[in-house]
Amino acid sequence: MLQQTFCHLPGIGTTTERRLWREGIRDWPTLITEGHRLLHAGRVDAVCRVAEETIARFERRDWTWFDATLPSAVKWRAFGELGQHALYVDIETDGGFGAEAITVIGAFDGVATHMFVADRNLEAARELIEAHPLVVTFNGQAFDMPLIHERFRHNLFNHIHVDLRFPLRKLGLHGGLKLIEQIVGLERALQTQGLDGWAAVRLWQEWQAGSAAALDLLLAYNREDVVNLAPLMRLAFDRLKSSSP
Repeated sequence: MLQQTFCHLPGIGTTTERRLWREGIRDWPTLITEGHRLLHAGRVDAVCRVAEETIARFERRDWTWFDATLPSAVKWRAFGELGQHALYVDIETDGGFGAEAITVIGAFDGVATHMFVADRNLEAARELIEAHPLVVTFNGQAFDMPLIHERFRHNLFNHIHVDLRFPLRKLGLHGGLKLIEQIVGLERALQTQGLDGWAAVRLWQEWQAGSAAALDLLLAYNREDVVNLAPLMRLAFDRLKSSSP
């Protein structure tokens, strides 16, 4: 649905976007050739100019540009084009603030999980994230991704970031990740049930004190976080797409 998205163009909101869809304008080239009959005359030139840039950026796979220009509420649409190359990401911290607080970066590429641990292989997470044009998190816009970008300041990240909080909220699914998982029927292993972000801090502290079992449990908890993002992303995309004209 990314190529049917117009609400990043000047003066076009979701109401106008839906009107364009209903009138048969379903992609950027058609908007450029036919949009003049539906848009305000004073806005046509600006809309067409940005639409032409949008096509060029898409052809160049400049996903960073789309990440900067798309409203957060519609970034879920990029899953249609990029879902097969999505990376689901979640971090844990030691309870502190800033990039140095990251203890674990977990990632799921749709096939395998990847665990990156501070003082072991955390830096290797950069290459995996760089390799994916779509990054999916839960609450990552406010937490995970700012810390990741701070940690890897000299990165080449070129992706669209979907924070699942926004599309799930549009579906009436509010609350934290664990609550939403329960609502939609996603189950966790007995050993990780009841764990949360503060438990992850405690487990890290126990690992630092010498408990190998604590690190194993922490990684199991984080692994479920990232793996469960995949069905939630699919659910959000399918339901929101079906409700679009």
